[in-house]
Amino acid sequence: MDNLIEDQINEWAGHISAVDTLMKFAATDLIYLVVPLAFALWFVPGVSTERALRQRVWLAVMTSVIAGLLLATLVTRLHSDARPFVSRSETRLLVSHAADNGFPSEHATVSFAVAGTLIWWRRWIGFIAIFLASLVGFARVFVGVHWPSDIAALVTTTAASGSIGHWSSLGAPCR
Repeated sequence: MDNLIEDQINEWAGHISAVDTLMKFAATDLIYLVVPLAFALWFVPGVSTERALRQRVWLAVMTSVIAGLLLATLVTRLHSDARPFVSRSETRLLVSHAADNGFPSEHATVSFAVAGTLIWWRRWIGFIAIFLASLVGFARVFVGVHWPSDIAALVTTTAASGSIGHWSSLGAPCR
């Protein structure tokens, strides 16, 4: 199943320069915007109660990211999987990457942990974060560095870590 889905996504790589550029950005650099944007929550001015809430949301996001990465580290030790470009010559690799264990995707782990927290705080921001996390995951398959299962494996668990991070820092859902 992984081969079939990876073929369907990766076969589009290398055909349209603008799409390749967008997917390369999403696969490699978009993740580096997510955490700083979440960190910005700490500094946004406003009424003290709202600012305090945003600071707790930031702490919840960081808790979720750390929990997600710890879980990913544990899973990495339990399961090893060659990346598509290592095990299949027909995979089109658009970005350079080490031929290490690709399971699970750390980029997807961080992205979905952030989204899993933000959805509890502000639903519309959470939906944007879920869209961006999904784009990161899709792009990682598109550029040839991950199997779909590498992405799917931790989506549920990192979304759960987002929920746990939210509930541990904030209690009941906000808006």
